[in-house]
Amino acid sequence: MSPEESAKIIELLQEIQVALQTSQDSKDRIFLYLIPNMGIIFGTSLLFFLFRWWHQQRMALIQAGLYKPWSFDLRAYSFLLGLLLTFIGIVITIVFVAVLGITLALLGGLLPFAIGLGLLTYYKLTKP
Repeated sequence: MSPEESAKIIELLQEIQVALQTSQDSKDRIFLYLIPNMGIIFGTSLLFFLFRWWHQQRMALIQAGLYKPWSFDLRAYSFLLGLLLTFIGIVITIVFVAVLGITLALLGGLLPFAIGLGLLTYYKLTKP
């Protein structure tokens, strides 16, 4: 066997080794890509059964005559949530300006601030 033939054989073996390594990497990648999908499927099925059992519980309470509907005060909830989001937004905005200056990260504080102001506006415009 000549040195050229042995070099060619070594080169072919290295190519085969690289091909096997990339095929193993692709198998690993497929497995890693499946993990979030399985989480989404599991979470969706969990929510489906949760809502199904919650509905069955309500239907059983209605049939037994024990169901008591509860009222939800949207106006008070919007006031509480509006105050909370407004003050959180102000604090986060001040911290981001102090640490990073005027950058896109500022949106992390301005968004809750704007949502909080919107909820407070809803509270102010609705009549009791």
